[in-house]
Amino acid sequence: MQSKISAFFKSTTSDSSSVSADNDDDLSIWEKQQHHIINTYTRRPPNPNAVIPSVVKNKKRSYAQFHLDFGQSDFLLRACSTCGINFTPGDPDDEKSHNHFHKSYTQGIQFRGWTKENVIPLPTLEAGRIILVSEIDLTSHRRIVEQVVSMMEIELGCGWILHDLFKVYLFVSLHRVVGCLVAEPIEKAFKVVSGSPDSVKKREVRTRSTTFRFGNVIFQREVEKKVASLSDSERMEGAIFCDSKPTIAACGIRAIWVAPSNRRKGIASKLLDAVRKSFCKDLELERSQLAFSQPTSAGKALATSYTGTGSFLAY
Repeated sequence: MQSKISAFFKSTTSDSSSVSADNDDDLSIWEKQQHHIINTYTRRPPNPNAVIPSVVKNKKRSYAQFHLDFGQSDFLLRACSTCGINFTPGDPDDEKSHNHFHKSYTQGIQFRGWTKENVIPLPTLEAGRIILVSEIDLTSHRRIVEQVVSMMEIELGCGWILHDLFKVYLFVSLHRVVGCLVAEPIEKAFKVVSGSPDSVKKREVRTRSTTFRFGNVIFQREVEKKVASLSDSERMEGAIFCDSKPTIAACGIRAIWVAPSNRRKGIASKLLDAVRKSFCKDLELERSQLAFSQPTSAGKALATSYTGTGSFLAY
């Protein structure tokens, strides 16, 4: 028969007690039998001048939501449909910069005026003034011109408007530059071939029944309206055709621009009047003597209206 497990262990109580007694030193006996260490403290009186911090409970927190990314294409940047500048919605600095640029584009560049201005007098000009700036003027004057040209480039393209022989006419109204015309000296131009009055022809429309039968079922045919077809020259925005024989010319209208909020007020016509009167020394040009660079559709309409003919000069 197998022995119990307790038979393998012997009691060591007496042995351990004797060993513990032998190992006790004088310090242990002194601590256990004679002395007890007790920590005590005395409460100090309250300080009447002490500042007790106030604790605000249930304070409402304000949260600002800036962006939610749902995979949209303009998550970080958005292009303004009017001025074309890119900005980040929700960014105060970016929105402030966009608002400043947007106002300058739609209402004109802010302009306080100069001490010496080359003002072109026009008898028909009732409000505002037209200032002539050339390449020999002060740097501060040319800096304003560069700011205005940056607005023009949004619609007309970049990098071609200014050069060394330019003459710039600024239309100033209510302390803002609301219109600008850039002119340059030229030697020749070409007469535009005006479009024929029969350039727009209507398509032949056949009279067709709007219903048809399939067995016992009657279907209604959808009718699509026909639009007038345009010639190739009218379909191309701003495209013009000129004679191959050049004509002698002296003044070229390189670019012209009016702030969007000031259009349809005759500002462009006033700028063209100022050019005719002041571009050539001691000589006032006729309307038909002004030559226009490759115009947009709006520029083509302006040139036609101002000169009174579709066969204006182009260069």
